[in-house]
Amino acid sequence: MAMLSFGQHIIKSSAVFLKTEWSFALVNRKPVVPGRILFRFTVMTGDRPEAGQTVKHVHVHLLPRKAPALKKNDSIFDEKHDWESEDVPTKWRSEEEMAKEATELRSLFS
Repeated sequence: MAMLSFGQHIIKSSAVFLKTEWSFALVNRKPVVPGRILFRFTVMTGDRPEAGQTVKHVHVHLLPRKAPALKKNDSIFDEKHDWESEDVPTKWRSEEEMAKEATELRSLFS
């Protein structure tokens, strides 16, 4: 699998766990909660940085909501905002961690 682009980011194939003709899904390098993934597909919507967009194209985050991840489930929105406001490489997961998670998820989508 060749490298893919995700907005302004280059994605290594080891982080991708599902690829179709029109979309791909990948693990997140800095997940707010364990199991957070990103799935790219066509959506008819308007979005921009003022709405919290940090990658320069429309995409969807899937965040598992399992107890006891957060005491108040809707706190996920505050967590996501705080987490993404500190988007620096030193807080990212290693390529090895991401590849391991992608391998586990890939088996679920075979």
